[in-house]
Amino acid sequence: MTVSPQNPAQELFDRDPFDAFDPLDQEAYEREVCELVRDTAPRLFAVVVEYRAGTADADAVVAAWGIAYQDGKAEVSGAEVGDGGCGRRWSLASAEGALRHFGRAEGCSARLVWLMAADVDRRTPARAA
Repeated sequence: MTVSPQNPAQELFDRDPFDAFDPLDQEAYEREVCELVRDTAPRLFAVVVEYRAGTADADAVVAAWGIAYQDGKAEVSGAEVGDGGCGRRWSLASAEGALRHFGRAEGCSARLVWLMAADVDRRTPARAA
């Protein structure tokens, strides 16, 4: 059973907070909390600006970092001075919306690169640090 907004598993939270958990129940509870965190975690991405893509002297730079939430909205922070994003922040309707702020110079293009943290890999059991 996963604790999530769709399946709140209220029985885990209806207990008196002063009651001691059975150690086995505590372990199960910790697994459920870790699964909740894993299932609702925002996704991390980079905005990569590529210069002269497809040529022998192609290059790329991470121009910004962003977080995309489950509702589709994103927060983006500029990382590089060269493309005008350093120190700038955007609240956007989508991660893809960040692309219009980067890679506008001739010979440049911007794209999103999504990261998957090892802890979020669904094949790996959730665990608390």
